[in-house]
Amino acid sequence: MSPQIHSRILIKHFLTVFLPLSALVGGVIATIYYQQVQTEKVVLETNELGKVDLQTKVISGDFYSVVSDLMVISKQNELQRVLEGVNGQQQALSQEFFLFSQYKKLYDQIRFLDQSGKEVVRVNFNQGEPGIVPEEKLQVQAKRYWFNDTLRLNPGQVFVSPLDLNIERGQVEKPLKPMIRFGTPIFDSRGQKRGVVVLNYFAAKLLDNFNQAFANASSQGMLLNADGYWLKGTKPEDEWGFMFPDRKNRTFSKAFPQAWQEISQKESGQFQTAEGMFTFTTVYPLVKGQKSSTGAGQAFAPSQNQIDPKSYHWKIVSWVSPEALTTKSNRFLSQLLLLYAGLIGLIGIGSWLLARASVNRQMAKLELKQSEVQLRELVEREKILKTRLSSQIRNSLDLNTILSAVVVEVRELLQIDRCQFFWCHQEDESTSFELSQQACAPDLTEPLGCSPIQNVEALSEAVMQGNLLCFDDIATDSWLDFKSRNLLVTLGFKSLLIVSIQTQSGCLGVIVCEHTRALRPWSDDEVEIIRGVADQLAIAIDQAQLYNQSRAATAAATTQAEQLNQVLQNLKQTQSQLIQTEKMSSLGQLVAGVAHEINNPVNFIYGNLTHVNEYTLGLLELVELYQKTNLNPTPEVQAHIEPI
Repeated sequence: MSPQIHSRILIKHFLTVFLPLSALVGGVIATIYYQQVQTEKVVLETNELGKVDLQTKVISGDFYSVVSDLMVISKQNELQRVLEGVNGQQQALSQEFFLFSQYKKLYDQIRFLDQSGKEVVRVNFNQGEPGIVPEEKLQVQAKRYWFNDTLRLNPGQVFVSPLDLNIERGQVEKPLKPMIRFGTPIFDSRGQKRGVVVLNYFAAKLLDNFNQAFANASSQGMLLNADGYWLKGTKPEDEWGFMFPDRKNRTFSKAFPQAWQEISQKESGQFQTAEGMFTFTTVYPLVKGQKSSTGAGQAFAPSQNQIDPKSYHWKIVSWVSPEALTTKSNRFLSQLLLLYAGLIGLIGIGSWLLARASVNRQMAKLELKQSEVQLRELVEREKILKTRLSSQIRNSLDLNTILSAVVVEVRELLQIDRCQFFWCHQEDESTSFELSQQACAPDLTEPLGCSPIQNVEALSEAVMQGNLLCFDDIATDSWLDFKSRNLLVTLGFKSLLIVSIQTQSGCLGVIVCEHTRALRPWSDDEVEIIRGVADQLAIAIDQAQLYNQSRAATAAATTQAEQLNQVLQNLKQTQSQLIQTEKMSSLGQLVAGVAHEINNPVNFIYGNLTHVNEYTLGLLELVELYQKTNLNPTPEVQAHIEPI
């Protein structure tokens, strides 16, 4: 079997094993990736919903705690005694406020102001070092919006200011100090309104807790007021836009217009756009009995409007950027691709080994059968060779025909690379060898262009003496001298079998059996066959000398016939190639047409996938809205919902 056929069979077996296994592994990897992505998405959505819900509870809890502190302070006995005018109680009230500030560490200022707006008692936190403000440094806050908004409340009501930045001397205090003011009116034992108690709550603690909830997470937390301004955003320079004129346009709606349409119109939800995934909810910190207002951006400006608890709300938004959404899945995909590449490599190696083992087994069986056939053929051909040579020697008068048949039959019988017949010519003291006939293996059509006998003097002398020379391995044979051995190896010879043919007419011929691709051990049977061929050929040469002219004409005719046959073979081969080329061209056109017909529907399907996805999401959102607005479905609808 030729190497090309062997390679094609090996590749066919390899692909038969490799392609199904590769497709199977690829399908498993794709399934794992899809399930992982879906799992990650569900986990991410659940986590973000949990974060947002937790922050809602934390903020509500903080407000409840501050309001409780406010009510405790407003009910202190020392405060009532101050209202009744008991001597020395103002100092006692200041001490109570001081201790409260020292242990709570939540309030920048704790104040009691009379109905005119003058501070009666004030304790400043002073960055962790609380201090009671001396009486001479107490201020009048009658023009502050939070004082007036608190003073107009009824007993038990609480004023909660907007979350904004503290203003001192008409300017936003630096560093920024987020603040929420909680106030409640104070009444004496006769029910007369005598002033207000105000707590300046450190909103920075609320915002810090908000930040910690989103620390080391793939999402970013945002806290927005009702107008969409950042109270806590992804970048500090975007925050508090309603407090700084140069930041008026820095709102969530400007940065994420599509998301703001959804968030501003709904209480809570979760959705994904090209800007990322948004999870949001609305926080209503105020409860019954609590009031608020729009506040004022200026230190002594009044509130523009009073607002009810439903209007006082914040939006808690968790944002996962598009990059964060795909980072983890891309990293997992890279790992899967590396795993797939490794598995493909292993599958390829295994498939190749299996294919090679399978082909080798088939080749071994085939070679065994061929060896048996060749052995039988060798025995049979040996008999036929002797019979044919004897017959040709007896019947043919053309020496070239006999010589050609001899070299061909000998080469095929011994399965050697080349068999040649040389005439030996002696003129004076010089000896030359003339190539008469040769037979080569099909893949060795070109002769070497030189004779080993002509180039090596030792071989020439042995041939002239009528000796038979047998070299299994020229490179190691001790009969040859170093120079002769290297010369033969350089010329490409590995094994040689040379036999002289002495005729009665005095002509000297030589049969040379050559092997150039690999070593060729010569058996005794083969040597005896060559001897027998040489004896019979000597007889034929003597007989053929009488008919040289006739043989020359016959040889010319034979040569011409061989040339015509070669031309015919070339024409047949060319015709076959043209037919094959036309077949491949037609097949190429057919494949191109089929590919074009397949691509059209595939491109149509692919181009409409985005619209199908949008329509499906829209229907699901519509169903969700129906579920929210129609809380009591009909029995028919409920009966249909349960089984699905």
